[in-house]
Amino acid sequence: RVYEDNTVDVVITDLLMPNKEGLETIMEMKSKYPDVRIIAMSGGGRDGVLNFLPAAEKLGAMTTLAKPFGRKDILAAVEAALKGESAGA
Repeated sequence: RVYEDNTVDVVITDLLMPNKEGLETIMEMKSKYPDVRIIAMSGGGRDGVLNFLPAAEKLGAMTTLAKPFGRKDILAAVEAALKGESAGA
């Protein structure tokens, strides 16, 4: 809801969440707000074998981050998103 008020510059979402999956969130946000800047992250599920990051990129995430990642990685992703670029992480 905060995004609807245009008070957010970048959306950071996990892909595996209990109430709504990140891929669904990305699709909904890109549908409503085509210019939204999204960073998606995932640890690949409980056993780490699921990789939804390529799908997140296809759906419109500017950058994806595989967990675990460091502070420099997330800061670079946010900085790139604010500039309208992909961080290439």
